[in-house]
Amino acid sequence: MLSAGSLVFVAVSGLLLGVAVGCTGVGGVLLVPLLLYGAGLEVQRAIALALYSYLLSGVVAVILYARRGSIRGRPAGWLCLGALPGAYLGARAVHFVPGGLLQALIAVALLAAGLHAASPPKAESHPGRVLGGAVLVALGGVTGFVSALVGGGGAFLLVPLLLALGQPLLLAVGLGQVIQLPISAVASYANLRAGLVDIALGTELAVCLALGIAVGTPLAHALPQLSLRRVLALTMLLAGLAIGVRLVLRQKSPTGTGTTLQGAHFFAVRH
Repeated sequence: MLSAGSLVFVAVSGLLLGVAVGCTGVGGVLLVPLLLYGAGLEVQRAIALALYSYLLSGVVAVILYARRGSIRGRPAGWLCLGALPGAYLGARAVHFVPGGLLQALIAVALLAAGLHAASPPKAESHPGRVLGGAVLVALGGVTGFVSALVGGGGAFLLVPLLLALGQPLLLAVGLGQVIQLPISAVASYANLRAGLVDIALGTELAVCLALGIAVGTPLAHALPQLSLRRVLALTMLLAGLAIGVRLVLRQKSPTGTGTTLQGAHFFAVRH
């Protein structure tokens, strides 16, 4: 049971991250580190809680982006089809990956997302090339697996991949919001069955994220986008580096295997 201070921390973190995501489309990948190091949750439970919270906030984000015309049905359908099995396998894999390795993967995700956010978006005058169904299913599967494994919504990985394949920015960002729905739903199903989700806390977090996104999206055109993205990029890069340094120092200490042993003990007790 979290303390009152931790509950307030989770609510405020969700609200602020929601505003950041609504304004810039990036930043959600910071949620797991905040739950892990700020609220003191175990890494597997932090991942499960974050994924559960993305369902409601994802619905809000998709509605807002759809109103802008940033979502196309065909690519969204293929991506979601691939994400379903990928997310389930990723959620199941969390049970067999040591806590230290999960934290290392989260650090890598933060660094990758930070580098992407640090690159200013380029305006496009072309519609982008059409991607085949097989390519989109493969992208969805990879995004679903990795996101469910590290607790990301999917945009941190899918958006850079789509941009690298020549897709327009607005479409890539819109599809990055869509894909979190199947990822969150399927991964949460697996995590709920495993007893990793605190439904009350997850619902509180989901509501705060959704409110933040609803507030942040209309502010997107009123606030300095480039400056906001740079601040978020720096935050993600510093968070990724901090987690990496923390893990390296822990490995060099006499009790360096603590995280791995803690994760192994957790699953030994559960299974």
